[in-house]
Amino acid sequence: MQIRQCVYEVAQTNHGEVLIAECVSSRKAVAIYFLDNDFDLQMEELQETYPTVQFESGNPTQTALVNIIPASKTIYYSCQVVRAINDLDCSLEVKMVQKANTPFAAQVYNAVQKIPKGETRSYSDIAREIGNPSATRAVAGACARNNLAYIVPCHRVIGSSGNLSGYRWGIAKKRTLLQAEGAELRFSAM
Repeated sequence: MQIRQCVYEVAQTNHGEVLIAECVSSRKAVAIYFLDNDFDLQMEELQETYPTVQFESGNPTQTALVNIIPASKTIYYSCQVVRAINDLDCSLEVKMVQKANTPFAAQVYNAVQKIPKGETRSYSDIAREIGNPSATRAVAGACARNNLAYIVPCHRVIGSSGNLSGYRWGIAKKRTLLQAEGAELRFSAM
């Protein structure tokens, strides 16, 4: 799939603002970034990740409110991305494009998506799971390049000693998400 044009929007969640960018033609999320940092910096990073794509402010379909009227009750469901983050449920179906530049990264993201809420795995656990036990650092690198915050739950991957070593959106965000999910944390950040 060739991505040429995307719309983006900043949405509020229970865990802070997120930047959601969606491909216009496929209607799939190409980026979900926590915005605890500078918006302009995040937009620069997004453009560097997709250098040939034109990004415009707009309304991604996955951030639209859907109005469902069952038997005289009006219920509003916000977008799947916001709902997933608010409900701490990354198993919700979100149409997405994972920016996995290599088959190795795709394996890492697939393994990470299998980690249950409230649990963690070490980078070396993931390396062993994908059949490459010596690739611990490469697993960490793939997690650092994850473009779909929370939906691909790289925050659930920690150091083998239990330390919260690294997270693209900061260790404080990682700790907050893990605590909200009920994960037992043994150590603090390095």
